[in-house]
Amino acid sequence: LPELRLNAEPFALPDEVRSPPRASCYDNVHDLRPMSEQASDDGTVFSEPWDSSQWDGLLPPPNGQAYDNIMMRNMRQFMSGMKNYLVKHGEREFEKEVEKERLKLKPTEFLNLDAILEGVMHRLVVRPLRSKLYSLLASWHSADVRQLHSAIEKAQHATPLQLGIKESTKVPSTAVLAVISKHFLKMQEADSPLDKLENLLAAISVMFNAIRGERTLGADDLLPVLAWTVARCRLVCAELEAELMAGLLPAALLAGEGGYYLTALFSAVAVLKRLAPDPGPDSTTPWRRGSGESREVGVAVVRVALPDECRGSIRRVALPCRPGARARDLCRALAHAAHITNPQDYALFALHDGQETMLNENDCPQEVMSEKSGQNFILAYKRIDAKIAWPQQALLSYP
Repeated sequence: LPELRLNAEPFALPDEVRSPPRASCYDNVHDLRPMSEQASDDGTVFSEPWDSSQWDGLLPPPNGQAYDNIMMRNMRQFMSGMKNYLVKHGEREFEKEVEKERLKLKPTEFLNLDAILEGVMHRLVVRPLRSKLYSLLASWHSADVRQLHSAIEKAQHATPLQLGIKESTKVPSTAVLAVISKHFLKMQEADSPLDKLENLLAAISVMFNAIRGERTLGADDLLPVLAWTVARCRLVCAELEAELMAGLLPAALLAGEGGYYLTALFSAVAVLKRLAPDPGPDSTTPWRRGSGESREVGVAVVRVALPDECRGSIRRVALPCRPGARARDLCRALAHAAHITNPQDYALFALHDGQETMLNENDCPQEVMSEKSGQNFILAYKRIDAKIAWPQQALLSYP
């Protein structure tokens, strides 16, 4: 078993990006003496890795009515179920190995079984299905790949200013781009979605360190530079890799720093796609969320007002937003950003002329923003039962 130890400190997601992302999704990574990976006949579930023919139950039906996200959802559910089974019931040598490692722990350390088993699931589940999954993703997102390829070609001739990068913001040098490209390549080659995310964070960390100066950088500054970097590195598969990570990573990781920068990658792709002509609906590919929808709703950054009930003040947060994202997705990121411990008591509201309208979890904030563009409108994330008289001057639409 590969070992990963996590400290108890949660990821910090500030209003502005004040520090680069960590190069690793987990802190304090150590090596655990591996259990034998050789095939055995001990009768345990993981006596040997399964081949792809044994995963037919996770594959979409051949009638074409199920999509790539269904396959990833099935894989994620299977991995989560097996992790729960092993933690609750154990399996022969597994419990013995855990007890051995517990004896080696210091009083300030703990063994994160969830992280350990997540790595095992990636090796035994994701790796055998890698080629099938990529085939489905490439087929299903073929129109998106073509559009992004066209956008990247156009971006080669665009200036940083044309991509929305401020004159005061630096862009990565050629030497820095070479380092970033290596991380992107490792991201594409990795089997594990966790390894992919770690390489994505490493690439963004290198980029961030190269462009930051004395001032802090917000999402408005980060996204155009990330889009420019993706274009210069010719990462045509950026959307496919992002889809795979979003579909296979556990929800706990997507709610923190990893999810923030993964969403930033989705948003950067959306920024680039604006450079490419809309190919229109593809008659050979059925409609899906995130394709035609993303072309209509192109808001890459969502700005939200966060009222502080204790101080009686309002602060604004700019977050990258995946095209077609739902209110529940944005609420999850906002709860993490504001360190909300009871997110079930909070919701996203549309404020129009001082009137509050609570958005349903399946509503698309970007669509609401597009409909209200140019009006006295703003999004707000607040406690559902909070009674707030909003200032009229603050309710100005954002560009």
